[in-house]
Amino acid sequence: MFDYKDIKGIDILREKLPAELQNWYCFGNIVELNYCSKDIDEFYCDYTNKITLLLTDNSRQYQIELSLYNIRGNLNFDMMNGLYSGFMIEEFSNSGSDTKFHLYSDEQDITFNLYCEKIRVELL
Repeated sequence: MFDYKDIKGIDILREKLPAELQNWYCFGNIVELNYCSKDIDEFYCDYTNKITLLLTDNSRQYQIELSLYNIRGNLNFDMMNGLYSGFMIEEFSNSGSDTKFHLYSDEQDITFNLYCEKIRVELL
């Protein structure tokens, strides 16, 4: 379930999405993926790298915009054999590190292993 405390906008997803769709693996369709290495973060007033994903569920009834800030890690897709069916997010306790989240896929042919400092979600 969407039981995160430090993802900005997650409370709106919990409120508006049906309970059966409140898992990241339900949003396995990537409609759009954008990467920017010189995005200005309004909170830090500094440049940061950012990945924005536009995700939908299988019925394409709901769309989520997922923004990841200050990213490190690997993001590879095998377009010939790979099937993408969602991912997981692990939230770390606030230990003073700038790595608060770990995003990963358990699928064998997809290297989706990212660490980031901040996540924002928006239901479109």
